[in-house]
Amino acid sequence: MGLTMKERKAVVSEIAKRYKKAGKKQKGIILDELIALTGYNRSYACFFS
Repeated sequence: MGLTMKERKAVVSEIAKRYKKAGKKQKGIILDELIALTGYNRSYACFFS
């Protein structure tokens, strides 16, 4: 079973904090992590970061 919308928002909020501080290589890794956790498409996940 996947995450609820409330859980997804919490995950995105926490990951966005890390993403803003990360370098270019780390940003790619963080996006991959976000996609794996939430099931979002990569281009959609970039919108949140």
